[in-house]
Amino acid sequence: MDGRMHALRRRIWLLMALLIGVSMMRLTGCLAPAPAAKLVTIETSDMRLVMYTTAGTVREVLQQAGISLGQMDRVEPDLWQEVQDGATVRVVRVEERQETERRPIPFSQKIIKSEALPPGERKLLQLGVNGEEEIVYRLVLENGQVVERTEAQRIIIKPPVDEIIAVGLQADLPSVPITGTLVYISAGNAWVMRGTSASRRPLTSSGDLDGRVLALSPDGEWLVYSRAETGGRPHVLNSLWIVGTSILNEPSYPLGIEGVMYAEWTADGKGIIYSTAERTGGAPGWRAHNDIWKATIYGLTPAGKRTGNERITALTQKLLDPPAETVYSWWGTHFALSPDGRWLAYGQADEVGIIDLRAGTRSPLLHFAAYHTYGEWVWLPELSWSPDSRYLACSVHGQMEGMDPEDSPVFDLWVVERTGAVKVPIAPDVGMWTAPAWSPARRLPDGSRESAIAFGVAYSPRNSQDSRYDLYVMDRDGSNRRKLFPPADMPGLVAPELAWSPDGRRMVIAHQGYLYLLDVDSGTWQKLTADGQSGQPRWAGEPTAGEEDMGHGEETTTKDSGR
Repeated sequence: MDGRMHALRRRIWLLMALLIGVSMMRLTGCLAPAPAAKLVTIETSDMRLVMYTTAGTVREVLQQAGISLGQMDRVEPDLWQEVQDGATVRVVRVEERQETERRPIPFSQKIIKSEALPPGERKLLQLGVNGEEEIVYRLVLENGQVVERTEAQRIIIKPPVDEIIAVGLQADLPSVPITGTLVYISAGNAWVMRGTSASRRPLTSSGDLDGRVLALSPDGEWLVYSRAETGGRPHVLNSLWIVGTSILNEPSYPLGIEGVMYAEWTADGKGIIYSTAERTGGAPGWRAHNDIWKATIYGLTPAGKRTGNERITALTQKLLDPPAETVYSWWGTHFALSPDGRWLAYGQADEVGIIDLRAGTRSPLLHFAAYHTYGEWVWLPELSWSPDSRYLACSVHGQMEGMDPEDSPVFDLWVVERTGAVKVPIAPDVGMWTAPAWSPARRLPDGSRESAIAFGVAYSPRNSQDSRYDLYVMDRDGSNRRKLFPPADMPGLVAPELAWSPDGRRMVIAHQGYLYLLDVDSGTWQKLTADGQSGQPRWAGEPTAGEEDMGHGEETTTKDSGR
């Protein structure tokens, strides 16, 4: 009995010890020490906070401190990094701003040589005026301090106006007679020669002719020209003006016509045919409309009756809307008005044709592949009418066997009859800048009349874009071809730029900034200008005494075999 009781007590004590041990283990687990708190310093642009935290990462520390972050703010260390005891967390406040500044644009001084002044004399032609530009900067600030400043935009508020000073030039050039009226551009102004080359004088003084339009009336009494837009109107390309050529210091008159790519006088000398465009951003700087307009000009008083107070106005009328969108139509179209004023030839990147201005109809004559320039420019055919308004000389993009038609380097000179009955390539492989120019008709000793075609021939026809050119002349059927200019001791022409005399016996050629007068029959030449800035000659007026004006009329017969 005693043994059994002793064993029972022992079991009870063991059970109690086990229960007490389990309880102690549970109690010990509940009282395990919490993770140790860490001392962290937080620095921002406007405060410094020291705190104890048990947070694990930088992000959690900032959340505990109630600090929010902007989209561009930067934190050191990174948000995902674990926080160590004694760490410092830096919050860098980052923001972007814009700052606008206006600055003057200093004007430039432009010196031009002038044959209208005595040698060495200086004359102020235009006062210089500073322009103004607005510059927008992008600023990056960190904790209120600028750490980055970059230019974001620059806008011309007012363009500067150049100061233009003319300096008299010693020009020891012999005087030669000039029949009719010869005008040209020098240093952004129009100049005129009448009677003799020594009588040359400026017609304008603004210095802003853009060269797109320089059209001399059939009698040589009036010049229509285009001035570049400098008034800050971003969509206006230029404006048209008119000035008389006969009286010294005649005023120029605005015609109220803007954005003109092409303009030419009508045969009766009472108006112009023109086509428009608008200025655009980016290359090439304009967008052609390819439309056709007519402006009738009122107030063109004869030279002997002008007082200088005339009121000249233009009444405009749209003749043709632009055709359907064509390849490269944004670049524009070359136009040429026939001597009789009825037909308008057009040359676009892949076509040459005729517009009947009375009927308003288009008749394509030649089709070809548009030339792929691989640049921001477009090649267009160059055009010239025969004096009887029946034939058209034009440059044409040819083909080369085994080559993509658009990449062909071949350019030919064609003569095409107005109705399309005759189409003849009369000068193959002459280059893209051949610039044909048909002469006025002239009477021969036997009573017949003849005309000729002047044109350029590239030194390197298969690389004619960059080639120099010789100037040739030939009969309208391609016969009697001969070189005229330049002589062997001069470099070739960049591209032919010439004007025939009214009698068809001489021509003025622009070369390297000078004008040269060339006798077509003898081949002799005479330098006309010495300023080094002359170009774009135009020649009109009555033929030489004893010659008849044979530039108009369907009934003209010719010596040439091309009809």
